[in-house]
Amino acid sequence: MNLQARQRYLADQVLTAPPQKLFLMLVEGAIRFIHKAQQHWTAKEDEQALEALTRAEEIVGEVLAGFKRDLDPELVGKVAGVYGFVLRRLIEGSMLRDNAKLADALRVLEIERETWSELCRRIGTEQPTGKPSSGPQHTSVSAPKFLGPTAPSPSYGPLSLEA
Repeated sequence: MNLQARQRYLADQVLTAPPQKLFLMLVEGAIRFIHKAQQHWTAKEDEQALEALTRAEEIVGEVLAGFKRDLDPELVGKVAGVYGFVLRRLIEGSMLRDNAKLADALRVLEIERETWSELCRRIGTEQPTGKPSSGPQHTSVSAPKFLGPTAPSPSYGPLSLEA
């Protein structure tokens, strides 16, 4: 697949994804950039590692900025605390070139990825009309309120999920 087709595909994925899938894509992007940074450190490519970590930090920063704090302040505060921890670990790991701090951030993000993957899977099995699907039955699950009712604007400025 050429680069232009890949970019078009990713743009279509983002523009048509529900909020919970967009959130999952952000978490996966942050994980991917942390792994890239670790690979660059191993190869003694410090500048590329710093660039990858900066991308991961930007993604986590966007996640923090995107929470709808007025919808459920207590829940959002707790979730924001988790992502604040991840962001601090990324910054500390970057400044100190400390893989252990990056590993802390990765552990949290990997748990988040599992959680959001399951949420997306469960929401994806529901029928929009409320009729049961022919697949496995699950209890009704809706997107968390702190994500808001609509997908974010497709204008992300310099933020990109691509490597």
